[in-house]
Amino acid sequence: MDIAPQSTAADRLPLQRYRLFDSHDLDEAREFVGRVFCPHDLATLHPGDRLDACHHSAPLHRHVSLNYVQYGPAVRIEPGYLRSFYLLQIPLRGGATVRCGGQTVESHTLMASVPSPTEPLSMRWHEDSPQFIVKIERDALHARLSDLLQAPVQQPLVFDLGMDLANPALMGMASFIAYLRSAVETSAFLLGHPVLAEQAENHLLTSLLLSAQHNHSAVLAAGAGAGASTAGAGRVVLPRAVKRAQEFMHSQLELPITLADVCAHVGTSARSLQQASPNAQAKAPWPFCATCGWMPPAPHCSSPPAQTAPRT
Repeated sequence: MDIAPQSTAADRLPLQRYRLFDSHDLDEAREFVGRVFCPHDLATLHPGDRLDACHHSAPLHRHVSLNYVQYGPAVRIEPGYLRSFYLLQIPLRGGATVRCGGQTVESHTLMASVPSPTEPLSMRWHEDSPQFIVKIERDALHARLSDLLQAPVQQPLVFDLGMDLANPALMGMASFIAYLRSAVETSAFLLGHPVLAEQAENHLLTSLLLSAQHNHSAVLAAGAGAGASTAGAGRVVLPRAVKRAQEFMHSQLELPITLADVCAHVGTSARSLQQASPNAQAKAPWPFCATCGWMPPAPHCSSPPAQTAPRT
């Protein structure tokens, strides 16, 4: 087993500079991956297959980490209940059969999986199917959901297991994850600035909750509909709310405010602000970009945004 911090190979793997281990031994791979995620059963599906495992992991801020995991041959992974965290798993090639609770999905490069910690998880990764995995702490995601609902979370958050990354509603979040991966791989700028890292983490959690389908989506959507216009007259009131949100963010550029802070200041939901903003159809992550004093260069913020002078 090799646990050297970096590799000099010409073909670098994702998050290579954050390599935790590589190994051909099944027990070692199980132990090291389990340290980051949770204890689990791991076995090759075909006797005699030689493992080619590695795990790279980079913490984003406090509650999120970016991970690259590969095994080589087809494997069976049985974590059971994740309990304390969620996973957003994106195959970089190949695929996997993922079962969580009563849901099953055939995951591939355009179909991510989002197993929930309160449902038993079982997976079969196909041969040569490395995955990029975002780990999110359960308590942090529930706290973000509570902020968006402006009420305590009464039922555990359970996502639809399959996440279609070709769905326009999810493309902004997928592009943001790609941006985070690029930012972490190419430089330590993001991780070296706690305020930016915290804002990136907060935006990722919010984007996931607003974009993906889960058992609280209807309540979030109902809250957005209720705030979009006044009853009867149909008078739209949110453009004023957007203006107040922008004014608040511009006045707080030096502070690590979150989208939840903006919503609390304005007195409306995040979904309502997104729908009322001028670029709502583009699904642009304007709260994150504007909070940092940035404007996205493209609808899905697929490349690092350029700084602009704050508006007054």
